Amino acid sequence: MNRALPASLSSDLNNCVKCGNCKALCPTHIEFANEGMSARGRAELAERFLSDDIDPSDLLDDRIYTCLLCGYCDANCPRGISVTGAVYEARRRLALKWKKHRLYRAAIKYAFSNPVLAYKAIQFLEQAGLLTALGSIKPFSTMRELKLKLPDDRLRKDVSVFKVPEPRGRVALFVGCTVDFLYPSMGGSFIHALNAMDFEVVLPKGEVCCGAPLLSMGLRDEAAFLARKNINAFKQLKVDAVISLCPTCAHFIRDIYPGLIGEGIMNAADISKFICDSSLIGAIKPVPKNSGRVFYHDPCHTVNYLGSVEEPRKVLRALGVNFEEPAEGGCCGLGGVVRLLHDDVSGAIREKRVAAFEGADMIVTSCPNCVLQLSGSFKERPIKHIIELIAAGIGKERN
Repeated sequence: MNRALPASLSSDLNNCVKCGNCKALCPTHIEFANEGMSARGRAELAERFLSDDIDPSDLLDDRIYTCLLCGYCDANCPRGISVTGAVYEARRRLALKWKKHRLYRAAIKYAFSNPVLAYKAIQFLEQAGLLTALGSIKPFSTMRELKLKLPDDRLRKDVSVFKVPEPRGRVALFVGCTVDFLYPSMGGSFIHALNAMDFEVVLPKGEVCCGAPLLSMGLRDEAAFLARKNINAFKQLKVDAVISLCPTCAHFIRDIYPGLIGEGIMNAADISKFICDSSLIGAIKPVPKNSGRVFYHDPCHTVNYLGSVEEPRKVLRALGVNFEEPAEGGCCGLGGVVRLLHDDVSGAIREKRVAAFEGADMIVTSCPNCVLQLSGSFKERPIKHIIELIAAGIGKERN
């Protein structure tokens, strides 16, 4: 059934006074200096399209689908208008009225609704040497550019409870697709670190994709279906927090689900914020001294939605990491489907990040998707999720 988005996911564009606050930090406007590539421009286009004042077109599609959904516009609107809410709804309407991207839409729907099968299929193609042959065709060309190499095993397999002798609490890990299928070692670091802090860790049966890739392609009903599955998997758990190493997953299950299905996982948290809010900073042990230069990269959703800005810096200081701030912050450019549909836009913004990290020997961030996006541009320099440093500091000891 087609219906307007609920209030918590929609945005009252009639209240927009066109002040321009939203475009001041919009990565695509900063890069391309084009009003149509700004948050304000997209809000205007979305309003006119959703009011049936303009019809679908290649230009409209281009503007709506080059939005990175980073959230700088939402976080900086003085009237509380959600430009990303308008973009999500515009993409939903485009999916209904416009045939463009229908093949990508079908592929994303299948892959993220059946990620285990998709993972096994790609593993087979890789082992058979067919990925190279398909390397000029999207999405395989994007996989090649990202230098994706699937690990032999994923993180989640069955219901898993990682116990400790005298637990001080219990947390659930919302693994997310990127950690589960691409970086299971990050999940392993999380389990090791939280167990060392005397927390039991639960990986519940029934977790599915958070739904962000589907919603970003206009597949609202399909995203809602996955949201209900996750609510059912997590709502019965007696845990202190549901932690995700992916800020997009944490933002979706906490902030987007209420507008999508009427309820969310409200105790969802970022790992650094959980550590600081739970007074666990003293449990962190310094990592071995590194003589190189370490830079910290802020993921967009961590800053704009989860509000975790100072917390990862407190964690890094507790780890004894003498980190530096890049001269200019900003988005890594992945933007979910933007990297797939508009790799020129994604690449231009990524290269600004790469230039900002010139001279870095290591980059630390709090998002596996930022690791994925930046890794292709840093061949010999490691890009680490902060949980990997936390686990390295703890080593094999338990507190």
